Amino acid sequence: MLCAFAALSVWSCSTTTSSTGGGDPAAQKTCQSDPECGSGGQFCDTAKGACAALPPGSEIGHHDGSAASVTLTEIFATASTTKPVDLAFNPDDPTQLWVIGYGDDSVYVGTGAGTDAVAWKRYVDPAAEHFMHRPPAMAMGASGTWATCGDNDNTQNSPSGDGAGADFMGPALFSTNTSVFAKPATMLGSHLDMLHNTPLCRGIAHVAANWYWVFNANDKSLDKYNFAKDHGPGNDDHADGEIYRYAQGQVKGADGFSSHLFYEAESAMLYVADTGNARIVRLDTTKGKKGKPLPRQYEPLKDDAIMAETSVEVVVAPGAVDKPSGLELKGELIYVTDAATSQFHVFDKTGKLLRSLDTALPPGSLSGFTFGPDRKIWFTDRVGGRVLRIDPL
Repeated sequence: MLCAFAALSVWSCSTTTSSTGGGDPAAQKTCQSDPECGSGGQFCDTAKGACAALPPGSEIGHHDGSAASVTLTEIFATASTTKPVDLAFNPDDPTQLWVIGYGDDSVYVGTGAGTDAVAWKRYVDPAAEHFMHRPPAMAMGASGTWATCGDNDNTQNSPSGDGAGADFMGPALFSTNTSVFAKPATMLGSHLDMLHNTPLCRGIAHVAANWYWVFNANDKSLDKYNFAKDHGPGNDDHADGEIYRYAQGQVKGADGFSSHLFYEAESAMLYVADTGNARIVRLDTTKGKKGKPLPRQYEPLKDDAIMAETSVEVVVAPGAVDKPSGLELKGELIYVTDAATSQFHVFDKTGKLLRSLDTALPPGSLSGFTFGPDRKIWFTDRVGGRVLRIDPL
């Protein structure tokens, strides 16, 4: 290695090559800071004084995991009472970002997301008090649709306090067309479909077509729904719907926290932030057989059942996370937010912790997040009423 001592006591070193052969020549470039390694997926390993490939999970930073190791860039800010808990890019228009508010049943849509000219508009469906009251999460679905559910048991719609209609809750389907969404098609608002067997819903994930998984904190289960053919804005024909309950009694919610889900199509595994049990679990969705019918029959359905011989497998045991909430998979890695500590964690599929990031945000801030078209992590700040992006330094 050839080095020269320059002013300000800085060593300037040239690139060297190995006399033993082998290895990545680019990784043999000496450095003192990340910019010296270019923008080709490398960083400066200061302990070794050489450029190295970015480590797994580097989307949350690749230095010491402190708040100072990344920049949290504010994308959008609204009232703290909105309590944004999840967000998703529209797959039909990746410049359109949807954000859902737990605190006021609202949806914000940002057009031109990722540019300097992003414009935000607030929407509240006329019938949100039932179809998306206290929404904990959202999931983009088949082309032109998205779904959410409600963290409530519908008692808010019993003005007399007699509990009439209690537990009459479940996921609802909506349009991503903003000329349809939140417009009063009928007294039932703009929803495209809804099914009712999951009160206290805490998370939702899309499977295919109009199939979705939801986290049922009331029955401590994972419920699979098929809206089948939607009934159009503001109507109420649910007779073609299907509901199947898996792993009843095996997961647990935590009041005030979202429990996000991720469905991995390649393996047919459903990954779950099992918040109340302080762990990450997965469900093999190919297993199980139909057992007894659901105990609550609120509407005519094509089919329903409690699925027998289904169980969750622990991926990340209690102790590694306190209140796991947000959950995404990218390749072979599991990304998780801890709502109690406001930390991001990255695990491999064996449950091994690979990286962590302390955002230094107040407890309760973290919930849902997503990978943007720029391959960076965009997330909601529930306490601060913001959308932020992680920009590794």
